Amino acid sequence: MHFRTVAVVALMSGFAASLPAQNAGTIEFGGFGRYTRFDHSLALDNAYGAGGYLGVFLAPGLAIEGTGGYLPTTGPFIPDGTLIPLRAQLVYGRPLVGSLGVMMGAGYVHNVYGKTANYSDDGVSGLFGLRLGLGSSWAMRVEAVEDFIPSPQNQSIAVPNNWNFSVQAGLSALIGNSHPKDSDHDGVGDKFDNCPNTPPGESVDAHGCPLPKDSDGDGVVDNLDRCPNTPPGDRVDARGCSLPKDADGDGVADNLDKCPNTPPGVKVDATGCELDTDKDGVPDSADKCPNTPAGDKVDATGCPIPKDSDGDGVVDSMDKCPGTPVGEKVDSIGCPQLFTGVTRTLVLEGVVFEPNSTALTAGARGALDRVAIALTAHAGTQVEIAGYTDNRGSAAANLRLSKARADAVRSYLIERRVSPEQLTARGYGADDPVDSNASAVGRSKNRRVELHKMN
Repeated sequence: MHFRTVAVVALMSGFAASLPAQNAGTIEFGGFGRYTRFDHSLALDNAYGAGGYLGVFLAPGLAIEGTGGYLPTTGPFIPDGTLIPLRAQLVYGRPLVGSLGVMMGAGYVHNVYGKTANYSDDGVSGLFGLRLGLGSSWAMRVEAVEDFIPSPQNQSIAVPNNWNFSVQAGLSALIGNSHPKDSDHDGVGDKFDNCPNTPPGESVDAHGCPLPKDSDGDGVVDNLDRCPNTPPGDRVDARGCSLPKDADGDGVADNLDKCPNTPPGVKVDATGCELDTDKDGVPDSADKCPNTPAGDKVDATGCPIPKDSDGDGVVDSMDKCPGTPVGEKVDSIGCPQLFTGVTRTLVLEGVVFEPNSTALTAGARGALDRVAIALTAHAGTQVEIAGYTDNRGSAAANLRLSKARADAVRSYLIERRVSPEQLTARGYGADDPVDSNASAVGRSKNRRVELHKMN
């Protein structure tokens, strides 16, 4: 029966005009038929009966309601075959679809067994049902009711409580404040409607006046919207016009953003690129040395690359000879290499003298300055300064001249702060020529000064 009734109600909802108004002050009363299935422990026959209810709406959809019923049944507690259930409950209803609404309720139930009220018990009751509007003042109700009796008349160790279930259907009338007149059908009663002739379908405010339209759905009403056809989803300004797009959300509009794919949360400059506070080419998020002085070269982490002012491959902090000429080979401490590998002899290129003299030329002094730097840096290196001549003149004269020129080189190096203990001087005259004395070119090569490494 229950399911057939619900189906009929759902079918009828398509023909109903509207769900009756349920405003505060509306009174509802009606009658119903009921079928009850008793807790099996009562040993009562399941029964059909009837009843009525009277309710008052306290607020829209919320009513306080009392019901009374009559059920003819037989059992050990009913000497005259009558059960009278009485209920007081709160019922709340909400529209479901069209004129069909759903109802829920809870309250108190008092069962009287027999007309003489020899037996009775009390409990709580719950209700769930459907209400179908039939015009403006009538409604059909179908409800399922469950009663819980915690201390019934038949209470025992085996029967601590009872559960009784009922299905009921009935017709009710609504009077009083149930259907205020609404001539323009905008949902606001005429006596509250400040705009009584609202066109059909218009959304209205609490006073029945049309709400401002926003045709493009951008949040700016049409009468203020300077850009009425904003594409869906666009952010707009107060005039309803699209704000410049910012695809990466860095606060810089796409048309100005030179770095359009900035990761979320990264701070950017006015061009939309990640900040580089010290302007070293490494963004702040990767810069481990954020205060690099202007102009310093940095590595991938933003830290200064060690300087090599003379470009000899040895950083300044390790360079004992910081003014090495460009292109000159240096050792690990940045000083000119005097001896490489197993070589123990170095011809001092550019060390020449005035004709028939022991006086060093300006160019010779410049060449010896670099030698002095290297020897000073390597204080443990001992060298012999060896002077040579060509074969012109007597052997004795050439020996004296070569020794004098070696002494002149030693003296200059000492002036340039080379330790005297590192230096010895010796003349070899025309011995050990490196080229033929038969030509001017050969003789010029034989006139030379060499360094011999002694340790």
